[in-house]
Amino acid sequence: MTFRPIIGIACDLENNSSYYKLPITYRIAVEKAGGLPVLLPATDHPEVRSGYLNLIQALLLPGGDDLDPQLYHQEPHPRTRESDRLRQKFDLAMLAACEKIAMPVLAVCMGCQTLNVLRGGDLIQYIPEYPRPHSLPHSSDPAISGDRNAWHQVEMEPAAKLTSICGQSRMEVNSRHRQGIGRLGKNLRLAAWTADGIIEAIEDVSLPFCIGVQWHPENLTGPAGDRLFNALVQAAADYAESRQAENMESPG
Repeated sequence: MTFRPIIGIACDLENNSSYYKLPITYRIAVEKAGGLPVLLPATDHPEVRSGYLNLIQALLLPGGDDLDPQLYHQEPHPRTRESDRLRQKFDLAMLAACEKIAMPVLAVCMGCQTLNVLRGGDLIQYIPEYPRPHSLPHSSDPAISGDRNAWHQVEMEPAAKLTSICGQSRMEVNSRHRQGIGRLGKNLRLAAWTADGIIEAIEDVSLPFCIGVQWHPENLTGPAGDRLFNALVQAAADYAESRQAENMESPG
């Protein structure tokens, strides 16, 4: 039997936290890359979160609505649609724990924003009102792009791990975010951006694999999206191997 590293995928909540939900495309992307997807229902129980971390070899934080602006010391914008508070607390706690043990992380859209806020960065709550001209569609929100199937091009930082993974210096990505990253958080660097100056991807170079993207790679067709999930699964396999080696070296 082929070994499939376990990729934990955080779930969103809806209907006043009565139901968990997750687009099926995340599961498909992880399976296609050779991973074993396991859904992680949000919880505020520390022992359960610890159990999740003992089970998985990588964390995938999917997209969602918006973070509470108080987390980065701003008042809510009228267009801010706050996500479930339990999911926000769960995502922040899991990201912090993964950082301590160097577990691989791929953070998508809201997940990318959560990573930046955890590290002390802040967000642009509504891109069209950011004090800079924006000629590109960044969102499927018709109020921004006028097109629910909008795409735009991003420039890749030559030295970034993400650029090496995707194998190209620029790429077309889907436009799904109304919000964006403002001030970068601690130990994070710019990995991709748009011609009009919006940050599209970040990464922590001090960790083996910690990448956040504003686009949705699980919905990309072609090699760029596949390569990112392939890299996540490979990083999870490497993490599992290193943890197994540590356990064998430990006395008792």
